[in-house]
Amino acid sequence: MTIAELLTTMAILAFVMTGILGVFVGGLNATTDMNERFQAQQDARIALTAMRNDIRGACTAAVGTVTGQAANSLVALTEPGGANGDCSTATQVTWCVDSASHAAPFTLQRQTTGAGACSGTNRARSLTTNLNVFTCNTSATARPQILVALQVDANLVSTPKGLYKLTDAITVRNAAVGGACT
Repeated sequence: MTIAELLTTMAILAFVMTGILGVFVGGLNATTDMNERFQAQQDARIALTAMRNDIRGACTAAVGTVTGQAANSLVALTEPGGANGDCSTATQVTWCVDSASHAAPFTLQRQTTGAGACSGTNRARSLTTNLNVFTCNTSATARPQILVALQVDANLVSTPKGLYKLTDAITVRNAAVGGACT
């Protein structure tokens, strides 16, 4: 084998190995992206379940915005407290959506210290919007409902192809029929 043939063979081998390496790197990136998306979606489902439990058991609910951040959604709940678990001795729970930079990605947070800055325990991450996450639906013949719309995407660069929407209408069971979300 001559040096020219050897160099040609090595060049062909390098070309094939570069292609194989490219396929492996692409597969690894796809797996990582899929795992991040799955984890973000799972976090949102778990957070929605916890939020559902809080809202269903609340005495009252108020939909509003985070203090100082008019665009950020929050729902403030008055939870039953005391030994009897009635609404006469209650505690405040707030669910809010915000981020440190006030730009996407946003996190869903739960805080037990009154309304104010959104700085509670992170429950869901990778939310694409903080607008209209919580809305109130009232009727004269039914208990009030909190409508929740979470839009999740762990890879904001690919939006909207990877957008995952999770919605629910949660009834405030301890509120009066015909009551409103204040």
